Amino acid sequence: MSTLALMRLLESAPDRYDWGMTVLTFGRVQRVHRAVAKAAVTAMGVNVLEIGCGTGAVAQRMAAAGARVTGIDQNPQMLEIARRRLADHAEVALVEQTAAEIDRFDPGSFHAVVASLSLSEMSSDERVYVFKQAKRLLAADGVLVVGDEVVAPRYWQRALQLVLRLPQALLGWILVGSVSSPIRDLPGELARSGFRIRQQQHFLFGTLVVVVAEPD
Repeated sequence: MSTLALMRLLESAPDRYDWGMTVLTFGRVQRVHRAVAKAAVTAMGVNVLEIGCGTGAVAQRMAAAGARVTGIDQNPQMLEIARRRLADHAEVALVEQTAAEIDRFDPGSFHAVVASLSLSEMSSDERVYVFKQAKRLLAADGVLVVGDEVVAPRYWQRALQLVLRLPQALLGWILVGSVSSPIRDLPGELARSGFRIRQQQHFLFGTLVVVVAEPD
């Protein structure tokens, strides 16, 4: 099943977002969250920037593992839920801003830049910008960690993805006027942006992926 065809619909009701994402992914989103947090937090006290932190599910895992997290999101309702969720984590800073504004952060200021289920809502040009900025923001030996929906690698997987995605996409379009799109060539986009993939994990018939990449 598609992970994000109803992302915009769920964002319109953020109090149900986590439950909805769990249902839509048959629980696989929890595995993605765990994999993203584990890849991003390799030591106590690391600085992590999360782009599109949503309701704070990944930020919570990263903070619990010892990271200092800066989470950004453009949806104030989602951020309000994240603030309640992370009220006991003083090491997490949540900021209302778009991904286009990450150029305000200092070069080399983060050990990891994380984007979990947010890049597929962007155009390819927007992702190029994010990757370029992520490369600038990463400290030496820093990593970019992406967890998102991608076009499945095999024909039968793509056929299944299309069939399951169509009714969700139609409903999302009718209700909120837009839907996300699976990333067609994430490895290629990363390579063209100056990253090499260190490791990757696939979930849900290849439709979800967690990629750990480092600057060339």
